Amino acid sequence: MIIVDHRDDLGRSAEPPGAANARSGNMGRHDRLPYGRSTEMNTAQPRRGDQDEHDAARMIGFLRASMRSQAERIVDTPTGFAVFSDTYRHSYDHNKFVVTDTGDLRAVSDTAERVLAAEGCAHRSIVVHDERLGELLAPQLLETRHLHVRDVLMRHDGQPADRPADPAVIVAEIALDELRDADRDTWQTELPQVSAEVIEQLVDRRVTRLRAAPQVTFLGVRDEHGRVVAHADLYLDAAAGIAQIEDVQTRPAHQGRGLARAVLDTALRRARHAGCDMVFLEASVEDWPRRFYARLGFREIAVTHLFTRLPA
Repeated sequence: MIIVDHRDDLGRSAEPPGAANARSGNMGRHDRLPYGRSTEMNTAQPRRGDQDEHDAARMIGFLRASMRSQAERIVDTPTGFAVFSDTYRHSYDHNKFVVTDTGDLRAVSDTAERVLAAEGCAHRSIVVHDERLGELLAPQLLETRHLHVRDVLMRHDGQPADRPADPAVIVAEIALDELRDADRDTWQTELPQVSAEVIEQLVDRRVTRLRAAPQVTFLGVRDEHGRVVAHADLYLDAAAGIAQIEDVQTRPAHQGRGLARAVLDTALRRARHAGCDMVFLEASVEDWPRRFYARLGFREIAVTHLFTRLPA
């Protein structure tokens, strides 16, 4: 087991040591999924299934590098790696185990349990990027009271949306602090039972996203009072030709006005202008936004899994 501690670096640098290597694909033995452009795939003109598999690997490589870049501490094991944050102990997203090995199922679940327990995590959060492995792991994790959520990775195929974005909607870059009220409202609505301390940690944790990629932009729409009413994150690595759109949100009172469509359209255009041949996002299998994203030209190419056990 290898432990990498980034806590001492957070005050000096916006990016932990090794993050640049991670993004270039040199991420260590448990993250061998480089996400840069592949000339071999491009020149070979692969079958659609092969291209989807290759592109899914790029997306997963990008996601794993982002997780590691945001971590204060990383624990590498033979079956995967765990990321931890003492600053944001209440954030499941910053204290979780990511499975990278597709071997012994019992070893995977036992290692995740041991590593998370050793850190004193009251919850359990396990990410599995391999669709088949996630389905195989599900029965034993469900037996131990884990909740199971499936997500889809969706790639924009360059096809036009079902209808264009409204040019009258003004999308602009949003400062980090401007999103605090929107984040607080979202978490208070989704988690009404939790304490104010937990809510504030979930709001404060957004600052770590500035380390998620070489270029991070928050895009949003303001109402007539200057309040952010719709927004999304854009994580971009121009050198690797890949971008992720994440956390697409619209305040309930402003839904149905095409604001999210305008934000997504702006994010797509920015990514393409930066030279990204791959633009992707994640969506829940069970939720309606995946159908909305499909109408905008995103296609589902892979399924991932998240297993969560709430504190007793």
